Amino acid sequence: MQDAVKLPFSHFSTAHLRSRDQFDAWRDSVSVVFDVAPLAGRRAEDGFAASVRAHHLGALVVTQVDFDGQRFLREKRRAAADGLDHYLVQLYASGGLVGTADERERVLRAGDVQILDLARPNATEARASATIAIVVPRDTLRQALPAAGDLHGLVLRRDGSAGGLLADYMRALAARADTIAVADAAAIARATTGMIAACFHTTAETRARARTQIEATTLGRIQRHIAANLDAPELNAGALCGAFRMSRSRLYRLFEPMGGVAAYIQEQRLTRAHAELSDPAHGHRRIYDIAFSGGFASEAHFSRVFRRAFGLSPSEARARAQELPAIFVRPASNDSTPGGGYEEWIRGLRRAGQSS
Repeated sequence: MQDAVKLPFSHFSTAHLRSRDQFDAWRDSVSVVFDVAPLAGRRAEDGFAASVRAHHLGALVVTQVDFDGQRFLREKRRAAADGLDHYLVQLYASGGLVGTADERERVLRAGDVQILDLARPNATEARASATIAIVVPRDTLRQALPAAGDLHGLVLRRDGSAGGLLADYMRALAARADTIAVADAAAIARATTGMIAACFHTTAETRARARTQIEATTLGRIQRHIAANLDAPELNAGALCGAFRMSRSRLYRLFEPMGGVAAYIQEQRLTRAHAELSDPAHGHRRIYDIAFSGGFASEAHFSRVFRRAFGLSPSEARARAQELPAIFVRPASNDSTPGGGYEEWIRGLRRAGQSS
């Protein structure tokens, strides 16, 4: 009997590189999610140990990541630019960190589990650690946990029942990932998402900040409406109030965590424009056409707000996308499953999450 096809596997390590090249290689690899910097006083010649073992479950990516001490940073501008719309659920099996998620300070010890919204700012200083992380598309987790409210930066402690249970599950999943067959991946991904949702749902902090089911559902409807009408110049707070028959005060309250409804609409328009400028399939289109189709009335205004959001002009963004090197680690051996390394898989989860 032929062995079942196992999950696609990717491996990255700095172990084979010269000491002075190790941190640069790590920075290039992990840049799919974070910008990183060495801790104060560390020199390139000191070397940097880091490794990533990743398995692709179709709807999720599971990683085991070990690294020396460093600073992790994900700024709002970066989150808007790369378009990753995922949650990162991370167990610090050893080591730990101090950091902030937006304005929320947090400290993790070995055994604690945190959840980060990759569309939101995050800054961390971590000591040498071994971690297990699960990358979950936003839509996938929100289907399992529709009224969760603001999850960004929540921590489940190792000595709490929910934190201990989720940590044990993540350890077991990582330990047995090599034995999982592709045919079982979808069911295991659903079970994993359910476990994450159940454990974070039980926290008092989550319950205290959670929006009602009606608010969460309404917010989702409005966001989908915005996404479908980004090219409409008249898309604004007044139009949304009319379309959804709600007061401005309620609309503003729903979008307050995202900086307001006008800021959210502009950010979505800019994110789509950045994606189109970076996509070779749109290389034939003029920048003005992309700006106009995204709801911007003039190319000059579009260029100003684009530079403010991303730190470069639309033409520079297009040029940079053409210059980016491929940093994928190792292609999967099975042609019926996703190729590339963990970096490509994380980028591709957006499409997988939308189609699931």
